[in-house]
Amino acid sequence: MLNAIVFVCGAALMALEIVAARVLAPTLGNSIFVWGSVISSVMVALSLGYWLGGHIADRFGASKTLGPVIAGAGLLTVLAPVVATPVLPWAADLGPRAGSLVASALIFFAPSLLLAMVTPLGVRLVAAKGLSRIGRSAGALSSISTGGSILGTLATSFWLIPLLSLEPLIVSIGFLLFATAGVALFLPLTVSEEPCPEAAPGGRWHGAATSLARFGAAGTLVLIVAGASFGAWVLTTVAPAQATNSLGEQVLFRQDTQYHRITVTESGDSRNLRFDATRQSGVDMRDGVTSAVRYPDYVQLSMALKPDAQRVLVLGLGGGIITKRFWHDYPQMKVDSVEIDPVVVDVARRYFAFPTDPRLRVFTQDARRYVQTTKDTYDIVVIDAYYADALPFHLTTQEFFRETKARMAPDGVVAYNVISSLSGDKSKLFRSLYKTAGTVWKHLWVFSVDPGQKPLPEARQNIIVLATDADVSGADMLRRISTAIDGRSQVHGFAKMGSDLYTRMVELGDVPVMTDAYAPTDSLISLD
Repeated sequence: MLNAIVFVCGAALMALEIVAARVLAPTLGNSIFVWGSVISSVMVALSLGYWLGGHIADRFGASKTLGPVIAGAGLLTVLAPVVATPVLPWAADLGPRAGSLVASALIFFAPSLLLAMVTPLGVRLVAAKGLSRIGRSAGALSSISTGGSILGTLATSFWLIPLLSLEPLIVSIGFLLFATAGVALFLPLTVSEEPCPEAAPGGRWHGAATSLARFGAAGTLVLIVAGASFGAWVLTTVAPAQATNSLGEQVLFRQDTQYHRITVTESGDSRNLRFDATRQSGVDMRDGVTSAVRYPDYVQLSMALKPDAQRVLVLGLGGGIITKRFWHDYPQMKVDSVEIDPVVVDVARRYFAFPTDPRLRVFTQDARRYVQTTKDTYDIVVIDAYYADALPFHLTTQEFFRETKARMAPDGVVAYNVISSLSGDKSKLFRSLYKTAGTVWKHLWVFSVDPGQKPLPEARQNIIVLATDADVSGADMLRRISTAIDGRSQVHGFAKMGSDLYTRMVELGDVPVMTDAYAPTDSLISLD
């Protein structure tokens, strides 16, 4: 029975750690800072919990404290979504680094601390078998706890998050701990402790140990009842998706996947797709083609460099707006899309009228893996693979660009969407990407996306970088833009986009060429 208790608590601890990063993501993003903060908070909790659990076991006895400790961990776990509600908006104002550390510590440190105490309490119990076996007993218990942690990690990351969503999953972990705490009250009498000298009659801790023994079982039951009540309240009040979001948009769909929280919202004629808190796509539902977000229209500038393009590859589907625009405006064009999240594909078809057509193919896999394995050749490759506000580093490197070029026609064009500033302290991501692309392609063109009021170069904005080996002059490119690719492009305002060409020199001296060995995209992205 003790082995089962330790196994379950180990599984719960790692499940909570996986879930913690997902809880922080809607407000603080999904960057390496979030994961580093969560892992650090849990490791500190483990270190302190092991030490504190050992002291409590020796002072008060493990059998008297195991139940209350596990039940307390369950109570703090079910309260995590409630604590997160005020903590996350406040922590976001502290920046991506400090905010992630503070939020993970305030929300998840305490339950992790209590769960870490279970193993030393268990070791104290098995010590009753005699010191001659303490090494084997302690090693076996640690191995069992680690086995639980492995199961908790795999089950949560592979299946439970998309199956239960975050809040119900957290509450389920808490309820599992309540059940485990109840079981701990019925440990067989053979699993008992030799009295600690200080807790024995006449010892200086005898009174406290006696009081804890008297109230341990009752305290465990009180914590279980209180935790179950709070958990039920979270499930009925906090967990259900609200009818509207903070922007007043009607929520049509919400689901947590292995990659992000997907939300589909609607406001007036505009329907939006959000990953965590970031809008990824927006479409005018009156025609199902016009983008409510400006940057997808600018991707068609690639046609000014390759007007005879017939095959297009789009890495990152979102709501399918980029893919659908090419398909709609150029009837002879075939467009392939690659999307890593199958739920996104389903959402694009269900909520954004993504068509089923022989000219459209969708592949559900990692974008780089597709580029490495496909045998097809493309005239235009669009890279728009943001998840929330982070950029997969392996889609920014010199090696990836070379692999992409190998899948392109000799005069093919890459159109890369990057969110950054054009100049100043917050422009390092754009400038590093520009420098990296310049090692692979001969010609680079940069367009600042004008969402209606042209942003300053120092402002964070969508930037479209075009890269090609085609010897197209700037004059020819601008002429084709001014004619909307001889009238073929139906994007509103396309003929005026030439004025958004960025012609200043891009400073490259203080930014790296990104490689598979070194691509610090999270550090280069400015979220402050």
